[in-house]
Amino acid sequence: MEEKTILQTDEKAGQQEGKEEYPASQILHEALNIGEQMLICGGEVSRVEDTISRICRAYGMKKVDVFSITSCIIVTIETKEGELVTQTRRVGGYETNLHRLAQLNALSREICAKRTRPEEVGEKIHRILTERSFPLWWEFVSYCLVSDMFTLFFGGSLADGFASMIPAALLCLAVRWNRKKITNRLLFVLCEAIFTGFMIVVVVRLGVGQHITPIVIGDIMLTIPGLSLTNSLRDMLSGDTMSGILRLCESLLMAVAIAGGMALVLFWYSPAETAVVASDAFSLWYYSEAGQSVIQVITAFFGSLGFAMLFHVGSSHIWLGALGGMLVWGVYLLTGLFTESVFWGYVIAAFIGTCYGEWMARKKKTPATLFIVPAVITMIPGGSLYETMYCIVNGDYAGFFTHGASTVGMALAISVGILLASSMIRRITRVPIGGS
Repeated sequence: MEEKTILQTDEKAGQQEGKEEYPASQILHEALNIGEQMLICGGEVSRVEDTISRICRAYGMKKVDVFSITSCIIVTIETKEGELVTQTRRVGGYETNLHRLAQLNALSREICAKRTRPEEVGEKIHRILTERSFPLWWEFVSYCLVSDMFTLFFGGSLADGFASMIPAALLCLAVRWNRKKITNRLLFVLCEAIFTGFMIVVVVRLGVGQHITPIVIGDIMLTIPGLSLTNSLRDMLSGDTMSGILRLCESLLMAVAIAGGMALVLFWYSPAETAVVASDAFSLWYYSEAGQSVIQVITAFFGSLGFAMLFHVGSSHIWLGALGGMLVWGVYLLTGLFTESVFWGYVIAAFIGTCYGEWMARKKKTPATLFIVPAVITMIPGGSLYETMYCIVNGDYAGFFTHGASTVGMALAISVGILLASSMIRRITRVPIGGS
């Protein structure tokens, strides 16, 4: 009787405080579910660790230790009673879906604010994961838009832009068909590159396109791991050096496989390239310095829009991502008025792009990744990387070192710009979950 009275008293006290106690293992399990899915759909490691830590602390955990890399999450929590609970999660494949990342981020904010029942958390995670995915036509349009815009961005003609959409459309179907059949990511991207290279050769040999180099670069932008590269830099700058280095090495291996596979195909089967002939007023303007600047700003907007669609940013935010891409490249072009250094131009543009993404993240209360990645994607050195690999396939070692140094310099400049912006913003304000 006395024990029953004590239990009733404790229950009333818990109700008065509004803090119902849940099993620590159950809380940790659901926090790991959210962290795992964030990592799978494109979240940076620092966000995953912060999210898991905040959720566990919201339920009253005394201490939370989280260790995460791109393929594994290990969490140990200590309850108020001193009990230690450890769980490990092995992370398998990845599927970039920034809209799902935003939903999971919003759910984590809700959990921290309301201490939602773990069973209800599990149900909400299930609803997010089973929500109807973006249809095939959405991916189809995004592939075609990216390839077309970046072909024009890198100096291709209107005919080249149209020609680049054919391999891109076929690549979209091939990726959709084989995404779950080839589990090795490196082998998967190598097959993508070889397939795309052959399709480009066929298209140009049929006379649809004129200049093979901009077509190749436009299509190669579809496969370059821009999100992984950006996240690796952000992880390292957030202090997660090990996970950032692992993700960076993975990104570089995939980038080399993509560029190398396509360069190898074009080395053996590349048709002769038609020279640019400007015979009318429009062509003269189009290939002039002023004309190319205008074309690049316009195509940067629509190219970033295509990437926002490709990464499933969500219909409510894709236009903001596209605006960031146009802003970043416009800033880079403006830096040419006072410096001829590509490095410092990239630093300044990456700085502005990161500030824009962080600002929009706070305004919309979503992860900054949704805005930063489409904004800086125009600066990812896909063309320079392709030229580097093409030189080594051709045995042009001088060109290899020249283009290789340029590629490394661009990547370093982007990281410096992100570092400066992130450091400044984190000094000005504390970053809540979902803030960046």
